[in-house]
Amino acid sequence: MTELRSQFKTYEGLSAPRSLLHGIGLTDEDLAKPRVGVVNTWSDINPGHIHLLPVAEAVCKGVREAGGVPFNFNGMNLCDCIGSGSYVLPSRDLLVNEIEMYAEANKMDALVLIGTCDKVVPALLMAAGRLDLPTIIVTGGYMNTGKLNGENVDFIDIGINLTKLREGKITQEYMDQLIDAACPAPGACGMMGTANSMSFMVETIGMSLPGNTTTSARSGKLLEVAREAGRQVMELWRKGITARQIITDASVTNAIKVCMAIGGSSNTVIHIPAAATEAELGIDCSEIYAQASQEIPLLVGIRPNGPHTMRDFDEAGGLHALLAELRDQLDLSCLCVNGKTLGENIAQAENRNPEVIRHRDQPLDTEGGLVLVKGNIAPEGAFIKKSAVPGELWRFRGKARVFYTVMSAIEALENDEIEPHTAVFVLMQGPKGGPGSAYQFATRLKGSALGATCCTITDGRLSGAAAGACFGYLSPEAGLRGPVVAVRDGDIVEYDIEKRYLRVELSDEEISRRIREFDLKVDMPKGFMGIYKQTVGSILKGAVMSAENVTL
Repeated sequence: MTELRSQFKTYEGLSAPRSLLHGIGLTDEDLAKPRVGVVNTWSDINPGHIHLLPVAEAVCKGVREAGGVPFNFNGMNLCDCIGSGSYVLPSRDLLVNEIEMYAEANKMDALVLIGTCDKVVPALLMAAGRLDLPTIIVTGGYMNTGKLNGENVDFIDIGINLTKLREGKITQEYMDQLIDAACPAPGACGMMGTANSMSFMVETIGMSLPGNTTTSARSGKLLEVAREAGRQVMELWRKGITARQIITDASVTNAIKVCMAIGGSSNTVIHIPAAATEAELGIDCSEIYAQASQEIPLLVGIRPNGPHTMRDFDEAGGLHALLAELRDQLDLSCLCVNGKTLGENIAQAENRNPEVIRHRDQPLDTEGGLVLVKGNIAPEGAFIKKSAVPGELWRFRGKARVFYTVMSAIEALENDEIEPHTAVFVLMQGPKGGPGSAYQFATRLKGSALGATCCTITDGRLSGAAAGACFGYLSPEAGLRGPVVAVRDGDIVEYDIEKRYLRVELSDEEISRRIREFDLKVDMPKGFMGIYKQTVGSILKGAVMSAENVTL
């Protein structure tokens, strides 16, 4: 049995806390039990989290049944589209630090971390690795897919159809109907966006209970999973099994391979390295992504990579069926929070619909969904979600058009100022220069007449819902005076996704000269955002806040 971390082990440390905790109804018997922090990211402004109060109650019930004392804490969450853009990525690291404060200051013996959305699920995984306590993550389930005129619709369709509305291809009435139908909350947006991608990866790593990934937010099963998590975290505590025994080089590598097989969100290339950093792993996640993209086939076509929904995937056998298809590519000895190995968990898995979960010999694509490309403007690399790119845009050569804000790029698109066969750069969006996301531009470009001939290249984030030729997370970013700042309007840009390169047709000498001449202006705001921008690191190393990144 793991030793209690409680401060109530000596007489000197007993009196004041004992009195205060008696004031909330705890007995001396309760104070002798292990304390479990239940961090719940519920809020009533976020559709991904609005349903999580009963989930936390179920966790607490399970903890009590198994002999522990649960304590509820409420943590930060932002929706990527409801929340203000520059705050969204930093909210991830703020939540990690909140969880550390809750757990360490209150001397929690174990944790159950509950959350749903794009930056929240990664934060839970990062916090688990940092604190290294007995921990289980409960992801909040997926949003059911909406229907409009008998067709599946979801959040992806909103941005794409904004451009179609402007071009007169759809009516305002249809757009209003789409807005009403696309997001039947609660839960994580129902496509293969960042939230669902990260849920897949958390369960593959072993940090959530089997079946959690493919549980609908509206189902009673989610409450069953939560209650079992409360019971099982006590078992982890008794056996002394902590997060870093589960978050390992091997389990993270498994997760990256699964990300390729599902065509997972390109945003995972930020979050998985961040989790590896917090768990103090030594692996180079970008290289693992690059290698896995050539070894792991695309087996699942959930929107936007294909026609299927999360419910279709669940009914086909879910994550375990997919893992069984990849069995010979995975380390099956990895430990999971239910106390079994990954191999034991998938031993009875069955693929009930090979149209939804393809067999290895009949993949949707022979390579995985995410590809790392490199070149003279991206020496550390940039990622693209190949599974969401039409074949005619796998190779490209055209003129550059450079913007330094998302809105200026959108305005140019709406004013017909972008020509066909253009490489549109949206820069100063990385953690230092922004932080920001080029998704709003990329999705409007995809929905426009230019979507079949133009590409987006950004040093910032994209959404897991991004479709079309969208290169993101280019590193080093413009805010760090990376060589991408040498690109000017009219320069010839070339890429080949299959050959894995992205470059501008300039000499090394010309690139160096332009870098020196670039007028770098990085806004350094007050408050938390200023602290974030001073301490954040490279985007392809996870964009983690660290004192090591501060130049004194």
